[in-house]
Amino acid sequence: MNRRLTVAVAVTAAVGLGAGLAPAAGAAVKKNQITIKGDFVFRAGKGARDNQRFTPLKAKVKSGSTVTVRNKSKAEQDPHTISFIEKAFLPTSFDAPVADPLFGLHNLSEDQNVQPVMKIDNGAPAADQAAPLAVDTLGTPDAPGDSELLAPGQKKTAFTVTADEGSTLHYFCIFHPWMQGKLKVN
Repeated sequence: MNRRLTVAVAVTAAVGLGAGLAPAAGAAVKKNQITIKGDFVFRAGKGARDNQRFTPLKAKVKSGSTVTVRNKSKAEQDPHTISFIEKAFLPTSFDAPVADPLFGLHNLSEDQNVQPVMKIDNGAPAADQAAPLAVDTLGTPDAPGDSELLAPGQKKTAFTVTADEGSTLHYFCIFHPWMQGKLKVN
């Protein structure tokens, strides 16, 4: 009887752990969705931890589809961007030269009276701020790519993938440069 109970507990635990696994690399975006997860913890005299991230890390989408970005981070006061850049310029530290053109185009500054531009499409503010961002341009340190800002407390936004089939779109958050991901367009 004890052995059966032990086996049952072990199987239940294994199934429970398996259910919490992240999608396999290259998995299709769940209902064309990217989620921002994680939190920020500050402990005075001890340290800070910020594990916010995009999930899934790698995804596949069809050209022409609309992708929803949902902010489920517990750090609700944090802004985020989903900024598309060339792979060679993905940040490997806090110093991200590709962020400078994006900060400028989003009109972000320490002046609280500046209203940020929410969408940046092909290096210029989108004509229709209510329409989804069309994503097909990748940024460099000299020219911004397509980017959208999620203001603090904003729970979702969307963009339309207009890049050609076979393209790979790398993206990151200019506020949290470790938050990175890629979309394979098929």
